[in-house]
Amino acid sequence: MTSRQEYFVDFDQEAANEASQGLLSDKQKQRLVGSDSDQDDLYLYSEEKELIHTDYSYPKKGFNWVCLGFVSILALAWILWTLSIVQLFTGLTAQESDHKSTSNAAAKQARRLEFEDVFNSSFTPKKTNLVWVENDPRDGIYTYRDPESNNILLESIQDRQNEVFVKAEDLKYKHLDLNVNSFELSHDAQYLLLKTNVSSVWRHSSLFNAYIYRVSDKTITQLTATSKISYAVWSPTGHQLAYVMDNDIYITDLIKHKRVTFDGSQTVFNGIPDWVYEEEILESNFALWWAPDSSHIAFLKLDETQVPEYHLQLYTGIRNGSYPKENKIRYPKAGAPNPLVSLHVYSLSADRVITASATSTQDTYANIMLSSNGRDFSEDDRLIVDVTWATDSHTQLLFKQTNRIQDHEYTNLVEIDSFHLENSTVQLVREYKPTDGGWIDIAQSMVYLPPNNNSTRTDLKYLDILDNEEGFAHLAIITVLENNSSVYWLTSGEWEVVAETVEVDAKRQLVHFVSTERSPYERHLYKISLDNENPASTKLCITCPMDPEEHAYYSASFSPKSGYYILNYEGPGIPYTVVKKVDDASFRSVLQDNIELRMLLQDYELPKTHFKTVSSGGIEMTAMEVVPADFDSRKKYPVLFHVYGGPGSQLVSYRFDLSWQTFVASQLGFIIVTVDGRGTGFKGRKYRVGVRGRLGELETIDQVNAGRHWAKLDYVDEYRMAIWGWSYGGYMATKVIEADDGIFSTGMAVAPVTDWRFYDSVYTERYMKTPRLNPVGFEHSAVNNMTGFRNVKYLLAHGTGDDNGKCAKPIHFQHTAVLVDKLTLEDIHNYRVQIYSDSNHAIRHHNANKNLYYLLTEFLIESFGGHEYKHIYNEMHGKFSGPLPKEE
Repeated sequence: MTSRQEYFVDFDQEAANEASQGLLSDKQKQRLVGSDSDQDDLYLYSEEKELIHTDYSYPKKGFNWVCLGFVSILALAWILWTLSIVQLFTGLTAQESDHKSTSNAAAKQARRLEFEDVFNSSFTPKKTNLVWVENDPRDGIYTYRDPESNNILLESIQDRQNEVFVKAEDLKYKHLDLNVNSFELSHDAQYLLLKTNVSSVWRHSSLFNAYIYRVSDKTITQLTATSKISYAVWSPTGHQLAYVMDNDIYITDLIKHKRVTFDGSQTVFNGIPDWVYEEEILESNFALWWAPDSSHIAFLKLDETQVPEYHLQLYTGIRNGSYPKENKIRYPKAGAPNPLVSLHVYSLSADRVITASATSTQDTYANIMLSSNGRDFSEDDRLIVDVTWATDSHTQLLFKQTNRIQDHEYTNLVEIDSFHLENSTVQLVREYKPTDGGWIDIAQSMVYLPPNNNSTRTDLKYLDILDNEEGFAHLAIITVLENNSSVYWLTSGEWEVVAETVEVDAKRQLVHFVSTERSPYERHLYKISLDNENPASTKLCITCPMDPEEHAYYSASFSPKSGYYILNYEGPGIPYTVVKKVDDASFRSVLQDNIELRMLLQDYELPKTHFKTVSSGGIEMTAMEVVPADFDSRKKYPVLFHVYGGPGSQLVSYRFDLSWQTFVASQLGFIIVTVDGRGTGFKGRKYRVGVRGRLGELETIDQVNAGRHWAKLDYVDEYRMAIWGWSYGGYMATKVIEADDGIFSTGMAVAPVTDWRFYDSVYTERYMKTPRLNPVGFEHSAVNNMTGFRNVKYLLAHGTGDDNGKCAKPIHFQHTAVLVDKLTLEDIHNYRVQIYSDSNHAIRHHNANKNLYYLLTEFLIESFGGHEYKHIYNEMHGKFSGPLPKEE
């Protein structure tokens, strides 16, 4: 074992409050595990940009510190003598020198974010993560490639001791080096799955070549030489491997390969999701789940044969041809056929498959029979949204299904008869149908709760996030009874649990979760003990500062055995990442402190952020106002509204942000306003679901009312107000312009939705139902009235390759094409359209992203500017497409 030569910071308990603000206290000491280092001084920035000096000492082994002190004194004396000579010859008096130093310091502090800084990675906080080893018997073990030797190392987060697990020289197949992209260890630590030649398919999915490395003799074999693999996962015990190839499932013990399904094709997916399930439901690259004892596998089958194709043309990068390349994707739009989904369970010992949901297709295996109180949706009206094993063996499987418009949900329990699979049954555990007319949010949030070691209970319990009677998302323990279930609420209140971070620690009988309890702007990590007669009473906030006036935004992820967690501080100060230990509150090691960014921002005067509330329709909305650093309430400022507003989303928060909006506030002197109106998330169902069936209506009213509020403020120039957004935000900006309320004189939309009939079925129907069920709603939600566009300046930008299947929430170019046609028919002229060839939703193809932000900046200057922006024009090297506006 060798010690990795790196520095890691340990924070003491007294520093916890400062750490929660994104600071490192002067009481905190840096520790070098396994070796020592020389002395250093770090300067860290606080949220208010106050400079804090922190002294870290690392005594170096065998170094003569007396000698160093003597040399330092001599060096200091020489420097002082030199400075005095320089001052004498330059004729500077002491007062002049002091004045010059003060002026330089002031100038240094007065720097503002420039356009090029937005694209400089030095201004982006770094976020470091760990690749935990899932199947190591020890907790807190992670793996990485040594950058110098290229060896695969295992390292303990506890003591930073590492060991070489696989030498780079052993990563050869047929005498050729393998370029390994990633690797996964089998549960028994005897084999390593190596992935090479990885190519992305959609946002989460990929294809790769797979090799198996045997630890005992360092031999490498190829998993299969016929086709690339879509997904591969080790069994929870031993070293069996389930994998998907050509959309069929296989299982191997690394000696023999067993084919589980036989109907995989370009339109039938086994064990992996099709496009819409990957993007909108599972948000992952897999749809199969090993039973805890490795004896069974549950999987989804998706048949998208009836799903219409969308044809996407690509124009650039074509070799040896003059015709555009055409990509085809099965993309279900609102009201179109969805993929047919069914849930199956495969028994390895019986070599048989049972079907746990009704299917009209001919099945060569035994169909499972629904019990008398079972519930199922028809094939064309079903989405299976969550699957989890609820057992330590293989006998019980939970799954959730909803109707396609996602306002009716069944939670079912599959009772598997291992000896007679055909006798397995399904029972209804819970039925949920909201009475407020809203939708059901989809999440993979069910977690099995095993009995603790001292428990004699035999009933089945699982944890889930449910909407309580007040409409807030909270943790609940569901106990499955013979014909129904009971619910015990672990959390309650007018705040919400965040689905992304819920960790059940069966060994310690703890549940960790992140919530908005302190405020919708914040995120904090909490824990609850299940080893208590009243678990809800044990709730404790781990990251909350003592001072209620201090604020923070955290996210967290846990090690495989829940003993450690990676804690990400995301704002409002400069982000950092640390590892904490559940059983030792004093343990803390820094993975990323972003010290370079802290040092860099010392020289910058950044805009100031204020959090406010504003009323619309009797509803109090959260808002964020960013003002220039030299803001003067006696002056008049132009305003740029930055909007998103999609259902369940959030922009107003304490997260750290340095973006194009920061540049606009810093250099153009704009006030940036962001308002989370009705429909946005983390404030309960009442705030959220009122937009159902009428997207774009209430959200537009809210943005207009907020704009009206800011227009009346003394420090706002009411004649220079703009609104912009991307994706759903582009839709909102466009709908606000369509409203023609005279508040905003400029609108900028990037890749907007303009008609919900063109968007994918699962997302759209959740909020709008189908065009057949809600024809009036679809008509009103589309951008149809062009009158408002006559009275403003409007910019519309879109990539023709949106989407090439590899980007979040694709919005096809069809949306922009149809809107431009409507503008043309109405003889509208005062707008501009910018097309980015082959760019997907992110608009990054061939330097398009930077070009786009040049365009947005230019459009603001053309709309509101004059020669007050000449310095910005020069700083950006004249890269505008148009001339500088004439001076009036």
